Amino acid sequence: MVFIRGGEFVREGKFKVHVRSFYMDQYEVTNEQYCAFLNADAAHARFWNDKQEIDNKSGRFVPRAGKERWPVYYVNVHDAEAYALWAGKRLPRESEWEWAAGGAGGHEYPWGNAPLTPARANFGNNVGHPRPVGSYPEGKSALGLYDLVGNVAEWCLNDVDSAPKDTHVWRGGCWRLPAENQGVRARSPYKAEARVACVGFRCVRPTRRVLVLLGENFEEIELGAYTGVLSWAGHTKSAGNYVFRAGAPEVPSIEVVIAGFRPEVRGMGGTIVRPHVLVKDLKAEDLDGFDAVAIPACVGGARGQHTWQGRADLESESAIAVVRRVHGNGGIISTMCAGAATLQAAELPLPKRVPGEAVAYDKQLRTATSAGPGVALEAACLLLKELVDKEEYRSFRLYNPWLFGGRDQFAPRVQTLK
Repeated sequence: MVFIRGGEFVREGKFKVHVRSFYMDQYEVTNEQYCAFLNADAAHARFWNDKQEIDNKSGRFVPRAGKERWPVYYVNVHDAEAYALWAGKRLPRESEWEWAAGGAGGHEYPWGNAPLTPARANFGNNVGHPRPVGSYPEGKSALGLYDLVGNVAEWCLNDVDSAPKDTHVWRGGCWRLPAENQGVRARSPYKAEARVACVGFRCVRPTRRVLVLLGENFEEIELGAYTGVLSWAGHTKSAGNYVFRAGAPEVPSIEVVIAGFRPEVRGMGGTIVRPHVLVKDLKAEDLDGFDAVAIPACVGGARGQHTWQGRADLESESAIAVVRRVHGNGGIISTMCAGAATLQAAELPLPKRVPGEAVAYDKQLRTATSAGPGVALEAACLLLKELVDKEEYRSFRLYNPWLFGGRDQFAPRVQTLK
């Protein structure tokens, strides 16, 4: 799968659409992948039909010879959704598909605005049938997604009011259709039950990525709040349970990456953390994959390990480069206690704290600060609330009453400005 960072684009020149980050299959789902699904459970046989390039040999499904890597087709929305659920994924929404294919620039094709040619896509019956996925490297997107145009069209889930009732939309055009029916904005509504000769699908997995910037002399409680809340929430299903279906991969919807300034980072209480990655090794393209930076910082003080090295870490050029890059991409910078020093060093605006409130967040500025470990959970939940959908956040809070002493509430006690 390929990581697609969220953002905004203008659809049909009329209205702005915001898309959250997600992973998307690099290729359309193939016959051999679909056979693995069909063979995984006897009940899956109902998602097969004899028009597919798949044979049923005494209850065992196999791709037809030479067509193993062809994209599966003659699948309806229900077939595709069943496969996606089995794989721990889902179908893309229309907005996600269009964002992945066209980006913020609204390109005509996934590769840009250069003309559509037979070297870039399988269209207009120039081959007469699908080809193995990935056969058109000249037509891949800038992020490495293949066959978004041509080969088979792809089922999508509806956005609000994006299709008539009881229909779903396929996107991208297919091997049969002429050039005028190909491209980023090519779409057609069909009944969800329809199995069409040249319509297949690919899957997505929603995710949010948070970089935790860890300087020397960090506060253990603050680090625990960020990593605990975000990681736990990332494994919470919409129904509030944390049990994954047998055989399905664990696919957290929030990924936490800890970045340190040295191979071992020491906390105020003496805890030693070995970060996932060193700050100095983070490249600009790595930072482009994050939706937020969290900075659990505490320097100096009259207890624990007393050192001011953490302050130097947080005000270093490398720390400044990290927060400026992520913030410049539309990401959130969430700081606790001394972490505000990084915002100041990077000349990013601090949210105004209302008297009596320990946590402040400015939605327009996309920056947050808090007074210290006493409100660590609230600050972490505030960041979470901005990263997930309303219902996802509500579910997490509903099924985790221990977070706030058992109080049944769904919003942190925080002054949110603008």
